[in-house]
Order: sequence, then C-alpha cells, then structure tokens
Amino acid sequence: MQIKIRGEIGWDVFVGDIERQLKFADGDIEILLDTPGGSVYEGISIYNAIKDYSKGKVTIRVSGMACSMGSYIMLTGKLPGNELVFEPNSIVMIHNPSGSIWGDYRDMQSYSQLLVKLTDLFRNKYVESTNFSYDEITKMMDDTTYFIGQKELETWGNVLKVEKPEDILDADILKASAMERFNALKAKMTKEIVKADFDKVLQMSAVDFLGMTNVNQTKCLINSTITNQQQEGKMDLNELKAKYPDIYAQAKSEGYNDGVEVGCNLERKRVEDHLRFFDIAKDEAISAIKEGKTFADMMSAYTHKQICANTVQTMQKNSPTAINTNDPTKAEGENPKENAQKAEIENSLKARGLMEVK
Repeated sequence: MQIKIRGEIGWDVFVGDIERQLKFADGDIEILLDTPGGSVYEGISIYNAIKDYSKGKVTIRVSGMACSMGSYIMLTGKLPGNELVFEPNSIVMIHNPSGSIWGDYRDMQSYSQLLVKLTDLFRNKYVESTNFSYDEITKMMDDTTYFIGQKELETWGNVLKVEKPEDILDADILKASAMERFNALKAKMTKEIVKADFDKVLQMSAVDFLGMTNVNQTKCLINSTITNQQQEGKMDLNELKAKYPDIYAQAKSEGYNDGVEVGCNLERKRVEDHLRFFDIAKDEAISAIKEGKTFADMMSAYTHKQICANTVQTMQKNSPTAINTNDPTKAEGENPKENAQKAEIENSLKARGLMEVK
C-alpha cells in the first residue's frame, strides 16, 4: 500500500487523513513524502501515527521536498525495522522552529521557551538519526541548511539509483524551488494560526509530545511555562480573591451571566434542531433531547427516517390503498397523543426560557 504526504502540513495534509489510511493498511507500506513543512502540531501527530504502525515495515520515500516539519516526519523511516530512501532530485531542509505571537513580555518569554523546547526536540532527533554532532546540527539549524545531491542526502538515508544522470537538476535550481515553496508556506502561517498551533503542541500529552518514557520529567518540561508565568507576577484565583475581592466578584458575576446566556442559546438551538424532526422521528427526538445528544449525533438516524418518510409519501400518492397505516415512519396525518407530547416539551422549554415565546 502507498500513502502520499504531499503539500503543506495542516493545510493540504492532516493527521486524521493519515490515521485513516494507516488503520486500513495491512503489511508493509510505502509513504511518499513531498512537503515544505507546516503545522508543528499536525507534524508531530503524523510522526506519532506512523511511529505506532505495527502491521509491517514502513518505507519513507522522499519524492520531492522534506523541509522543516517534513524533515521531522521523514525520520520515521529511521525507526527500527523501517527504511528511508530519497529520489535523486529530492531535498531536505532543517532549521529552527519559528512563529509569531502578540502579547506582553510574559507572553513573549513563554513563547520563546516553547520554541527552545521544540528546537531541542528536533535537534536531538536529527543528531540521533545522523552522524553529525550536537554542535554541527545546532549550527545547521541556526543557518537553515539544505541537503541536495547524492552525497548530502546519504547523510540521512539511501539514495535511489540514478537512471538518467542528465535528468538531475542543478543544485541551485533545486534550492531556489524549495525556497519558493517554503516562503509561500510562511506567508500562509499568520500569527494567529501559528500561536494556536503552538498552544496545541503545549497541550499535547507528555509521551506523544517528546516520546519520553519519563512522564513526570516531560510534564515538568511542558508545565515550566506556567510556572515561569506565575513567578513573573500572574495571580491565581485565590490570590485575586484575597487581594481584590470586588474585582473577583465582578469577574465571577459577569462570567457566570455570560456563560448562562451562551449555554441557554446553545441548548435552545440544540432542542430546536431536534424538534424539526419530531414529526418523522418522535422517539429519537425525545431521547436525544433528554439525553443531551447533539444534532450531529442523530444525523444518521434522522436521515434514515427522512428517507423512509419520503418513501411513504410517494407510496401514498401513487397507491393510497396499499399504504401500511401502522408504519411508524408515516409522515402524514394528525395524532392527538403525539401533538400533546410535543406541546408538553415546548411548554417546558418555554417555561425554562430555552425556547422563545412568539
């Protein structure tokens, strides 16, 4: 089986797509890799998904670019039992993780600390996967280094045999092409998206984030940002309540009222969505309302009932005498008992302020 990771991570390629393909794969697989990089969160998640594949050998074949986050995903081919190979015209690029943030000096310091941790994560993986030293990889990442041509690519893995040497592009052309794709990717990564991406990385589970067996060590590493923020003057709720009780009370009151309003609006919308299908799926709608299910949870059941109802309506129109009047999906006709149940639900919602009275 062949899986393709082509395009920008987090824009063209998502971990959910890769996980679904790996789920249905069986035996040895080949993953074609051609990406300028992208989302750190999606990239780490994709790396973990490939790392956890246990039904056969994984061959990573870099068919174009393995730049930035792509170079990290590429290293799943260096795991025991797997293989990493390169097309002769392919490119690898490594650099320090980067991003943007808006905030005060505390936000900047916290963000900087996270970037340092991510840089250490990638650097250690690069050192582990090559014969370069820690200092050599550090300089390469600081300088943003491209690996082009057979000799440089063999630093990472095996290079496939060149069938036509004249087809190998000039190194300067390859580098210029790679830089163009990578710069186009950076233009997309706005500060809002990058900040959200790194926030998700920070919230990842300890083992998934750094692949460490010492969970306590990793949790301390991830939580260091929070600790540093507290040391820099941020209060917790108890300190705020003790020092500024009026502000605490006001914030609590406003937050509660806003929360109630949002919650009521969401609940009203949820119930109204279910009631739209009350006539054709009475039992399902009542159950969904009582059990707190979302409309998405019931989409399949409602769609089935709607199809059945449409079928019954067509049968009534074309052959009324053949209709089974006991069919529970019958959409036409009035039922006093059902109307009373529906009215009871609506009155209860109106009384609790969850349905607008018109």
